[in-house]
Amino acid sequence: MDWLIQDFILMAADQNEPHEKNKDQEFKHGDGWGIAYLENNKLKLFRSKEPIYEDDQINDYRNLETNFLILHARKASKGNVEIRNVHPFECTLNGKQYLFFHNGTIHDELAFDSAFKPVGATDSERLFYYLLTNSNGQLTPAFLKSKLENLKDFSAANFILTDGKMTYSGNWYSENPNYYSLKVLQKPGQIVVASEVLPHYKTEDWIKLKNQDIVSVGTSDLSININ
Repeated sequence: MDWLIQDFILMAADQNEPHEKNKDQEFKHGDGWGIAYLENNKLKLFRSKEPIYEDDQINDYRNLETNFLILHARKASKGNVEIRNVHPFECTLNGKQYLFFHNGTIHDELAFDSAFKPVGATDSERLFYYLLTNSNGQLTPAFLKSKLENLKDFSAANFILTDGKMTYSGNWYSENPNYYSLKVLQKPGQIVVASEVLPHYKTEDWIKLKNQDIVSVGTSDLSININ
């Protein structure tokens, strides 16, 4: 856990990998951070509007014991730097708790069921509700792709959508493939999906996802499928 947090802080502080966004200038993700994890088979989350590389609150999680963890650092493109715009976004649908994380900017107008009530001002939260609309709580890679294929004006719709039991990670972008390409590492007893190769695992055999790939990971058995 401590390694993961150290690596994540380096990524957020733009001290890890070169890509299109940091070619000519520093590109930190300092507009808030969020963490989600399983505790007693229930999803827990925490969000902060502070830069993770300046926020001592992240130290509360360095000794966390869990078999499921998601970390996200925000780079704001829509919506002010305030807690309601920090990922993950959360909702309950058909008795299931869902959390959502996103990287990229969506310029399309996203239609979603009126039962969903955005609390923030981000395109990310609206993408969350757009993807859940008409799913009836039965998400599949095919369903998610059918939604994403309707997007026309966006930099990226990279996302992580989870109910704690099944997690979908989408790699879906229109520009900057080095920055937006997700990577997957599969080791005995461990699966990592990340936007960059983690410093502590640089020598491992990572898989770089293709554009429009969706990775499905089962928490209990670490089943993994790439569609």
